[in-house]
Amino acid sequence: MSPNNAEQNTNVSDIVLYLKCPRKVYYTKRSPKIRSKDDVSYVEHLLLKELGLRYPQFLESSSSKADNKKDKIQSVFNEVSAELSIIYASELKGVSETTVSEAIEDVTACLEDITCNVAEMLEDAGNLSLSKALCGMEVQPVLYGSKMKVSGIPAGMVELEGSPIPVIVKTGKCPEYGVWADDRLHLAAFSMLVQEIHGRPTDDGIVIYSRSGCIRPVKIRANDRRQVLGVCSNIKKIKEGFLPERKEIPLCHDCEYLESCDVKSSLVSKFF
Repeated sequence: MSPNNAEQNTNVSDIVLYLKCPRKVYYTKRSPKIRSKDDVSYVEHLLLKELGLRYPQFLESSSSKADNKKDKIQSVFNEVSAELSIIYASELKGVSETTVSEAIEDVTACLEDITCNVAEMLEDAGNLSLSKALCGMEVQPVLYGSKMKVSGIPAGMVELEGSPIPVIVKTGKCPEYGVWADDRLHLAAFSMLVQEIHGRPTDDGIVIYSRSGCIRPVKIRANDRRQVLGVCSNIKKIKEGFLPERKEIPLCHDCEYLESCDVKSSLVSKFF
């Protein structure tokens, strides 16, 4: 992809942002973020993101016993904690050591659930091919579809039953069954890129919910691809200057663009 054309393309991260709130796509390049990154939840996200990328390390062992897995998972997390400030130096600029320490403690409390869920997965013979595929995961490859004009970097790519499969890592709460609707569309966007690049249908994907240790295979449907194309079309309009209607959602109060969004909404209301 030519750097000169970068602004004309959509990134999968734009799609994820749109699914959270369409207005965030508008404000990302137009308004400064006002929320400080010195908060525990932000550092937790980075810790869990990095831990998710390293799940293959503790799936490599053939043993499914929780006791054996617990030591391995703790060891990998210790590595993540020690290396976080190096890998995410820019992201952690201005974040206090106290905040980082608190985040490490919070994620440490999740390791028990992670251990149990990973061990349970490995006990099921039906997951053998999935765990083997993840052990050979290529971490964060760059994907670009010239027809779709979409680019992105999934958490990884694996080879499953002879086909390339995208993997994404999510750091939030895991649903009881399946995957969240937004996560399905996130994965569908990557599957469409893989499909274009390799020239064959790609109907599978994997979501790693790193906070809980749940690994969910996903079947991508025609309607998922249809929705992704619709989102891409809307994102293009937003980048050209269209401001989506403001919607009040629970996450609004913690949004880094809240001030800009409130001001813009007030100005618009004066003309209608």
